[in-house]
Formats: sequence, C-alpha cells, structure tokens
Amino acid sequence: MVATPPVSPFTMTSRTTGVVVVILLVLFAVLLVGSVRQESQTFDEANHLFAGTQYWKHGDFGRNPEHPPLAKMLAAFPVLSMGIKEPQPIPIPFFKAQDIVNASQFLYSGNADAILLRGRLVIALFSIALAVLVFFAAQEMFNPLAGVLALGIFSFEPILLANGALITTDMPLTFAFFASVYSFYRYIKRPSLLRFALCTGATALCVLTKHSGVLIFPTLVLLGLAEVFLVSPQASSGDLTQLQRRGRILPRLAVALVVIAVVSYILLWAIYGFRYAARPGDLKIIPSLADYSAALTHPLQRSVIEFLARHHILPEAYLFGWVDILLIPGNRPTFVLGRVLGSGVWYYFPVAFLLKTSLTLILLLLLVPFARIRGHRREFLFLTLPIAFYALVAIFSTLNIGFRHLLPIYPFCIVLAGAAAASFVTRSALGKVFVAALLLLLVGSSLHASPDYLAYSNELIGGPSHNYLVFADANSDWGQGLKWTKTYLDQHPAPDCWFDAYDPFLSPTYYGIQCKPLITGFGHLVGVAPNAVPRTLTGTILISSTDLDGMLWGPDEMNPYRTFRDRKPDALIGNIILVYHGTFDVPLLAAQTNAVTATSLLPQRRFSEAVALAQSAVQQAPDSAEVNAALGQCLLASGRTAEGQQAIATAIHLAQTDHPEYQKHLLESLRRVNVGR
Repeated sequence: MVATPPVSPFTMTSRTTGVVVVILLVLFAVLLVGSVRQESQTFDEANHLFAGTQYWKHGDFGRNPEHPPLAKMLAAFPVLSMGIKEPQPIPIPFFKAQDIVNASQFLYSGNADAILLRGRLVIALFSIALAVLVFFAAQEMFNPLAGVLALGIFSFEPILLANGALITTDMPLTFAFFASVYSFYRYIKRPSLLRFALCTGATALCVLTKHSGVLIFPTLVLLGLAEVFLVSPQASSGDLTQLQRRGRILPRLAVALVVIAVVSYILLWAIYGFRYAARPGDLKIIPSLADYSAALTHPLQRSVIEFLARHHILPEAYLFGWVDILLIPGNRPTFVLGRVLGSGVWYYFPVAFLLKTSLTLILLLLLVPFARIRGHRREFLFLTLPIAFYALVAIFSTLNIGFRHLLPIYPFCIVLAGAAAASFVTRSALGKVFVAALLLLLVGSSLHASPDYLAYSNELIGGPSHNYLVFADANSDWGQGLKWTKTYLDQHPAPDCWFDAYDPFLSPTYYGIQCKPLITGFGHLVGVAPNAVPRTLTGTILISSTDLDGMLWGPDEMNPYRTFRDRKPDALIGNIILVYHGTFDVPLLAAQTNAVTATSLLPQRRFSEAVALAQSAVQQAPDSAEVNAALGQCLLASGRTAEGQQAIATAIHLAQTDHPEYQKHLLESLRRVNVGR
C-alpha cells in the first residue's frame, strides 16, 4: 500500500478558501461602510454628486468638468429618485466656484447623510469588487494561499479603507486600472475574444473615470513589450523559431492595443453624448476654454489644448479637465513633513507612501526579493511595471494634492505582498510566526485608526494622532469630522466656542454645532468670510488641522493660526480637530476676516464700508502682504488712486521679503495691477 503524503496545514480546500474569502470580504465591507457612515461630507463629495445629477438630468457636462463623468453618474444614480430640489445657478464668474456653492446647497437642502450614503455605497461596490479581483489575481498568478493573504492585507489596509467609499473618482479608477492590467495578463496567457473584450471594457472604464486613467495605455504598451522581449524565451541568432514566435506575438499585441485605444476613444465621446460643447444649448463655461488655458505657462501645453479644441478632437469638458490638471503643480501649495511649500516637490509621494502605508505591507514588499517568486517572470513584471511607471509619473508630476492619487498602485503592491507572505508561510515555522505577527500588526494598526482612516499614519511617526503634524488636506482633515465634533461638544458643553471647519461650504449647523465660525484657509482664498472676528478670542477654540498646518495660508507668520500650532492642544477630535481652551490674541485672524469681507463688498459698490474694513485690517496686521493688497484693491475701486497705489506698493514689498516663493501668485497679480494703472 502506498502511503498518502501528509497534507500541509496551509493547503486549503476550495470550500475552506471560499469561506475565508467571504469572511474577509464581509469584514472589509463592515469596516468600510461602518467608518464612512461616521464621517461628514469630505471636500469633493457634494460637488461630484451634484455634477452627476446634472449629467443625468440636463446633459450639462460643464458642471465639475475636472473629471470625466462616469463615476459621478454612477454615484448620483440612486440619488435621482430622492426628489432633491435643484439650486438656482448663481452669478459667480468662475465655474468651479459656482459648482461648489450649488453643490453645497444641493446636499444640505435635503437629508445630507442619506444622500451621501447612497452615493458612497456605489463607490464601496467598486472597492469590494477590487478586493475580489485582488484575490483572484493573486490566486491565479501564484497560489490560493497567496490569494487569501492578499485579500487579508487588502481588507485591513488603512489607505483603502480611508478612500474606499468616498464619492470621488479615485477608487473607481483604482478598480479599473487593476482590472485592465489583470485582464490583459489573462489575455496574453490564453488569448480569447472574451478576455480581450474584458480588457477593452476595463481600459475604457479607466478613461471614462479619471483623466489620469489615460496612463493605462503606456502601461499596457510597456507590459506588451515586456511580454515580447523579456518573458518569451530569449532567441539566439540561429533560433529562427523563437524569432518567428516573437514576430507573431508583437503584431497581434499591437493590433489589440490599437483596437482597445480606438474603442476607449469612441466610448469617451459616447459618455459625453457625442457632443463637443460642454454645456447644452446656449450655456457657456466661464471662463472659456481659451481663456482658461491661457494661464498655462508652458507654450507646448497651450498649443496642444488649442489644437485639440479647434479641431474638436476631444470633448470640450474633457479638455477643461486637462487644463485644470496642468495648472495645479504650479498653483497649489504643498504640506509635507510639517513644512508648508509654495509648490509641489518630488519627494511628496515617496514620503507619503512610507508613512501612510501600513508597516505590514511595507515590510512584505521589502521582503519580495527574498521570497521564492522570482520564477514567475511574467507575473512579477505584470505587477512591478505598473507600480514603477505609475509611481514615477506621480512623483515627477508634483501633483501634491493628496496621497489618494497614488491609490492605483496598491492592488499590485498587495498581490506582491500576498505572494511573499505565502512563500514565507510555506517555507518554515519561523516564517509562519513572522507572517502571523505582521498580519496581527496590520489588524491592530487598522482598528486603532478606525473610524478616521483618512488621518492614518503608521507607527514610524507615532500613529494617527501625529498625522496632522506631517500631512494636511485629503491626507488628514478633509472636512470629515463634523459628527465627531458634535459628539465632543455634547460631552464637553462649550457655550462660548469658535470653530474653524476647514471647508466654508460645509454646514456645521446641520449637525447641531452652534459655535461661532472662524475664517478658513479655503474661505480666504475664495473670498468667503464669516462675521467679524475679534482680535482676542476667549472660550473653546476648535481648529481644523489643515488650517493649523497653514497649507492654505502660508508658512510661519503668514498663518493666522500659528499661535495655536505652537502649543499643545487640550484635546484632539478624530485626530483632525484640535481643541484649545483659554484666551488668545489673534490679530492676523481678525485682519484676514476683515480683509476678505472688505473685498466682498466691492461688487456691491459699498466702497466706503470696504475701505474702512480694509484699513482696520491693516491696523491689525500691518506686515501682511495680503491684507495690504486688499486695502489697495478697495482704495483703487473707490477712486482713491494714489493711496491705492501706495498700498499696492507696500504689499509688493512685503510679498518680496516674506516668503516670496509662496507669494509668487500674489506678486504677479499685484504687478499686473500696477502695470494696468
């Protein structure tokens, strides 16, 4: 009788594997939906939902043209039946500002939580579908154990839980990008019409979801070349059969990629209704595409946009989105490692990856070269090339407005990590203990960060409670903390409280927060200020960590909240809202409030009131270039030209001497005013 070989304890039957997979998917869904239900609206969500409804109802693609329509349309679809009253368009001469205001009116005209939940559940479906794909990919590329371990890592990875149900285009793109590469891998392994169709559909989904989805085309080209020249057997000069094999593969892949590109192009036009004009009828986007693209500093970029627009090669709304993306690197500040910078830096994404990725995933990726997976050449290339290419593009783009833009590399990283973990588990008892410890570390770190996964940082900097010292905006406080703030105030009543809520278009009163509002960094940029703020604040002060960091204000003395940054908070709400008790002198905060209010009076021709407020602001903060610029603007508008020019000259001098690298755009606008006069 032949002895039956012992079964490895890690050899799972298909039924056991299925049970474990279902359990992990349920855990992921519970963590994902459970955390997001505790969050208030983040910055982009209302805009995306509102735009999606406008696409369905009116075919108005001029609403939020910064992204292609598909993900927003899908998220908005279950909202259409709620009968929400549409806000009336407002006379704001800038399409982005009008969209933000109308979107806020749209969301808070009804049950905001119910509206958000419907859209968020749609995005959550993309994340759950991606989790399933990660399991199948790791299982097919390596083994079932790798699939289970990859799914386990995916289910608890904080960056995925942070963004997995938010109404943005990031997770739909991440799903589509991975689906495209995985289906291309399967097509190359065993070509069939069905596999080709799946790859074509996934690739088109990338393009219809987000502008950066076009990166899927060079990614597939790189993978096709790698298949031909690195995966196929190396051919010697005398081995004609291998050369002939390459000669057959290369044209077939080239034709396949061309067909995929053509189908994606046709579907892109289809999602815009095969219409060039962004808006229906006689409606126009203000400013026009020509005026908006005129701000591009690179002449080649302007020329390409103008050519594509002139010949109607791409839809107008889609081109608006590209202009918006190209304008960001030179116009958006960056906050990283506790420093405010005037523009993007190359090290933003590497630092964010190192500090906002779980240590478990980082360690497993570092151990990939020592795992026994190098024999899977094709699989290794299909996982590493997309990571390397996408990461390099992100790094050199200096598009530093959120680590979420690097999300598409995570499924590939997780499959690699799952394969490495499976290799160590099957190698020795020590490997089993090591992988188990890493998984426990991941689970503990993830649960410790719940429910505010956006504010996650790993243990290298002390965990989520230290995240706000290093990152801001979508990496920290993106507006999600209103419910937690309400809970804190219920437990710690503060009749005399002030609240800086990051986004001036959020509605703290909707959640029962009755604190007096403070001007936010975004509010001062777009000209939205609350009522007057006294020079001295007394009571309970609640401040968004994004404003405390000064990313939207400027470094050092330019930040009106610096007084608070230099002291330890009395409490920390959700790791993003800082609480202070006492009396505080805030002259720059009062001055910035008065300056923004003064300039907002000019369109109403209330010149004397505007000048008086601006003069008061300068008395409160005489060394602020922005405040002096506001006074100059008010004086010039009221006809006091000489005084206005003097105030502008003072503002220019201050901007040149106080962090000019951060105030370069203010300097440019002030110089244009001087030239115009």
